[in-house]
Amino acid sequence: MRRLKWLLTGLLAIGLTHSAAPRGSAATTLPDIRGIYVVAQKGWLDDGQLAQAIAVPGVDGILVYVLWSVLTSPKAPPKTYNWTMLDGMVQLAVSNGKKFEVGIVTGGDTPAWVFDAPPQGLGAAGQIFGYAQLGKPGAGCLHEHLPLPWDNNYIAAYADLLQQLSTHLKAQGWYDSMTMLRLTGINTYTEELRLPAQPPGTTAQIQCLSGNLQAWQQAGYTQGLVATGWRQMLTAALRAFPDKVFNLALITDNGFPAFLPDGTPVLSPPSSPSAVQQASLAMVTNLVEITAQQFRGQLVLQSNGLEDQALLDTATINLAQQNRTPLAWQTNESELQTGGAACGGTREVPVACTSDADYFKLLNLGIFPEGSSGANPLQAQYLELLPPNVIAFPGAVLMAHNILVPGPAPASKPTPGPTPTPAPKTTFDPTPSMTPKLTAEPMLPTSPTLVTVPAATPMPAATPIPVLTPTFAPTSEPAGKR
Repeated sequence: MRRLKWLLTGLLAIGLTHSAAPRGSAATTLPDIRGIYVVAQKGWLDDGQLAQAIAVPGVDGILVYVLWSVLTSPKAPPKTYNWTMLDGMVQLAVSNGKKFEVGIVTGGDTPAWVFDAPPQGLGAAGQIFGYAQLGKPGAGCLHEHLPLPWDNNYIAAYADLLQQLSTHLKAQGWYDSMTMLRLTGINTYTEELRLPAQPPGTTAQIQCLSGNLQAWQQAGYTQGLVATGWRQMLTAALRAFPDKVFNLALITDNGFPAFLPDGTPVLSPPSSPSAVQQASLAMVTNLVEITAQQFRGQLVLQSNGLEDQALLDTATINLAQQNRTPLAWQTNESELQTGGAACGGTREVPVACTSDADYFKLLNLGIFPEGSSGANPLQAQYLELLPPNVIAFPGAVLMAHNILVPGPAPASKPTPGPTPTPAPKTTFDPTPSMTPKLTAEPMLPTSPTLVTVPAATPMPAATPIPVLTPTFAPTSEPAGKR
């Protein structure tokens, strides 16, 4: 997607030179990330759909999707966790011979003790913003209390969370079955990279969004502060999971508040809607470039809204090509009656998937978003699917798996893995703090002076996205899993 030069002028210098050798090669053996992952959430764990979906032939793993606030309690001591829900999902995957990735939603699900004043809490700074799931039937206004992503106390709490998670998975004997960590830390109510914005044409219908830019100005928002906080979160993630792949789910349509590098807000009116969108996308582009530079050879970009061809997220495809990262997708969740993906229509008027052929058409679009013809077509590394669709359309799932992971068809009955360590009891057991020191890169002052740099030169659109598979060694999974 073409970007305006004046929007990028003044962004924080980010060092876009590519490393001579990928970080994941030679010194680090990375896991095989390819295949079909089932999205695991509490509701699907409780009602049995997750267990049913994992047993479908062609399923390779699960996305453990949990809220930060659910892993603890408002009354628990700071940095104290109960891993019971996460353990239930991971245990289900590992005992069935599957791999897993982890995504912990922060943002509006940050524990209360992160904000509470010491000594009861950590004293992180926050701000209240308006939020609405635009385009979703019945969506209304919510008000969310978000941590400021450049706050030192918040970053330290997030770093400690990741370190404790890594330590816990190793203690349980599950770490080797983990393939990826979703990069969170800058979220609203999902695990996607985004902050509350003020999209053009929405404030008349959704009043709570009208004050978001002003709220950010009051909090001292600058692009430089966000970029510096993000770098420190990336450092913490790499320190906790140095031998894993990292994936970043993007919101490319008004995913960030629209500010120019000098701190001027971009509002519509008087500015055009496209100017607001370009200002927002410039910030997404900057953060992606920072991430790709820091995780060279270990990063996948993905979009969590795989829809039909007319609604395909081409901005995420372009960012993956420009930054030479692999690509992946999670299907949309627009079909509210079944709780799964729609195969057509819009979020307001979704068209349900009705057959294996119907659903496979959607999955095949994700695997080959630019078509499958040619000598080296653009191909995704993995797909994340919702349990209701996996259960309803097992034939499509198996066909998609066979494209993503060529080889013998998986057995219809999963091969049991080693018996995992039982999940801990529901009572809270304080865990010693393991906060890594983030002193290598000091925080910017409240009003930083941004360095003026020329606009980054995008890679040609035709540049093929690299396939990580040849450099990966399989995780320790039972033989014959696939």
